[in-house]
Amino acid sequence: MVAVGERSTLNRAGRRLTAVGSTLLHRPTGVLEGTRWLFTWLALLSLVFSLPGIIPNVTANRLDLLLASASTAALCGSWIYSLVRQRVPFVLEVLDAFALTAFALAGPVPLAAAPLIFAAAWLRTFYGTPWRSAVRGVLYTAAVVAITVLWPMTPGHATAPDPARQAATISIMLLITVVTEQMRTVLQANDWAIERDKALTETGAKLLGMTDANAIRLLSWTTAGELGATTPGLRVLKVVRHNGLLQVGAHTGDFIEPPPTTLPGDVLRSIENSGEAQIMRSGPLNDAVGQPLVWECVPLTEQEEDAWLLVGAPKRIPEGTILSVRSLVNQVNLALRNSHSHHQLTAQAQHDALTGLDNRLSFTARLGAQLARTDTTEALHVLFLDLDDFKDVNDQMGHRAGDAVLIEVAERLRHCIRPQDICARLGGDEFAVVLTGTTDAAAAAIAQRMVGSLAAPIIVDGRPCRVGASVGVATAAPGADLEELVHQADVAMYAAKAHGKGQVQLFKPGLLQGESSLVSFERQLGRAAGAGELEVYYQPIVSLTDLRCTGAEALVRWQHPERGLLKPEEFISLAESSGAILGIGAFVLRRSCADAVTWPEARPGVPMTVHVNVSARELESDHFVDSVLWCLADSGLPAQRLVLELTETVVLESLAAVERLKTLAGHGIRVAIDDFGTGYSSLSTLRSLPISVVKLDASFVSGALSNPVDRTVVEAIVQMSAKLGIDSIAEGVERLDQQELLAQFGTDAVQGHLYCPAVPDAELRGWLARADTLPLEPVPSV
Repeated sequence: MVAVGERSTLNRAGRRLTAVGSTLLHRPTGVLEGTRWLFTWLALLSLVFSLPGIIPNVTANRLDLLLASASTAALCGSWIYSLVRQRVPFVLEVLDAFALTAFALAGPVPLAAAPLIFAAAWLRTFYGTPWRSAVRGVLYTAAVVAITVLWPMTPGHATAPDPARQAATISIMLLITVVTEQMRTVLQANDWAIERDKALTETGAKLLGMTDANAIRLLSWTTAGELGATTPGLRVLKVVRHNGLLQVGAHTGDFIEPPPTTLPGDVLRSIENSGEAQIMRSGPLNDAVGQPLVWECVPLTEQEEDAWLLVGAPKRIPEGTILSVRSLVNQVNLALRNSHSHHQLTAQAQHDALTGLDNRLSFTARLGAQLARTDTTEALHVLFLDLDDFKDVNDQMGHRAGDAVLIEVAERLRHCIRPQDICARLGGDEFAVVLTGTTDAAAAAIAQRMVGSLAAPIIVDGRPCRVGASVGVATAAPGADLEELVHQADVAMYAAKAHGKGQVQLFKPGLLQGESSLVSFERQLGRAAGAGELEVYYQPIVSLTDLRCTGAEALVRWQHPERGLLKPEEFISLAESSGAILGIGAFVLRRSCADAVTWPEARPGVPMTVHVNVSARELESDHFVDSVLWCLADSGLPAQRLVLELTETVVLESLAAVERLKTLAGHGIRVAIDDFGTGYSSLSTLRSLPISVVKLDASFVSGALSNPVDRTVVEAIVQMSAKLGIDSIAEGVERLDQQELLAQFGTDAVQGHLYCPAVPDAELRGWLARADTLPLEPVPSV
């Protein structure tokens, strides 16, 4: 047992020696600690170089040998201990003075210890405080005086010390102490500045990924504590003005007792229209911390109430500290502002911004949850509703009137359903409803009630608007697949529309087997690309910095042999549900790339980009990446000039789509989020995907001038995009005042009828030629 104990003691001693050796051999990273390490070695080397000078005396006199040995061991141990512990107890200061005196008395001349006195003064002053440096000067002066007095009394010293040289030693030592004290102060301030910068940098990196306001505030107080550690005696209080008093919230620093919960309101005086405040009475603050301090006030602008940080420190607050506190406050303010924007956008993730109904993503998620937990004996129905003649409202009365109609439609639909039912706007003038616990007859009755409710005129700006509705109803069978159920409701809705306006159609397995007009229309759509009936129109995208055309969005048109020129809203939904979108998308991509290659000829020196919309069906294809790359290679269009536009829902619903987008981005192709703000506008989505362009939905642009919520959303999206390095493009710009507002927000580019509607390639070339003397003059709808 004893042997084991001895071995353990030896092991501990060995580990300590190893740690001491490592400390001596490796220079610390801090500037002040590194300087202490360097001067420790200089002092030790000074001791080594001083030893040869006293060897003759040591060998001739046992007393000198004893003094030299003891002083050398004491100085080495004292200096190394201080380096390892990074502190100098006062007893070591006294020990150093005695050791220096003993070393000098062991030498042949009184000045033998002068180099060591200077080295010790340099080294020791890098520790402690100005008061300790003053005491050290007294001790070393006393050591020199003791050497002068004791020298003649020591055997073997025939000559008396020279008082002038001894006085010079004292003066040089004191000068070294003063200079080194100033150096220590500067190096300490530099180390503290580095610590503050490190704390702020790490906090800034952490805040980038935070959206929870409470977590942001908690992190800020942790960092405030780290900043306080770099300023001795620093205290920080958060105060909020409430009912004439200052309520004390979070605090950090060396408080003997917790500060009071309230302070008198007249401690601070707010400066009007600036957010700043002045400290009028510091007495209550000093009473709160238990000692007199110097105080400064830093406003917290991202609070719902008037709030400030009160920063106090003894004698003075270093400028670097107060700047770091203000920088921390600015970081936290920005993080809280981004958090607010994130929560605003997240709130829209589940609801349509215009009507307040569930949006497509929320509808899909809630329907999936209902299918997962609904008993097979409990009927579940999905209703798809599409407005009749809604396009006429937009064309005749404008988009603002159209938005008013959609809001009223949503309100009427709410009154037609039960509280437990789900009502959503899927986009445009398409709505969907999920009914649980209903029979086919009850579901049809609710659908008919919707049709009847929407048949009544809607008054907008004193004018009646008439829109009807066609509704398709699908019943969930046991084990129903979500996509199949939605497709059935969609097909039933198109069948209802094909039979005339204001109709309700229940889905039947043989619904599309007859020669209905819908079947004929779908077949014609499937043949449209191969039959040469599709055309690609282009709408210019104009930079707001100089009003120059920087690109164009490709928009498909169908030259129907019987119905004439059809716009996307009249056939794209059916194309997506039937699968015809794959052929349509491939045609548009090929034609767009081929046309875009020739654009630089019309606009020399302006490498215009072409924006091509991509559907979910296309992204799900395993051959999509190869198809895009083949189109670029075949046309000769540089990858950097192709921008693929996708809706937020398309991106979020497929992990494979995300990987395909990253692959395309790796080839230099740019990716844009279209109709941003109408789906799940997640900050994490923008960070994790290779998004380089955000397109603001036209509904926000049209309402930004009159609706404060729309205005805030537009401004938040533009500012957020700019900070993430993402370009922003606003759609649906129709008036100059909209252009001016978007420019004020910092929007990068715009498109809309103010500049040019969607036109064929030949007309686009003509428009570019007419606008050759840019910047162009915007004109109402060309």
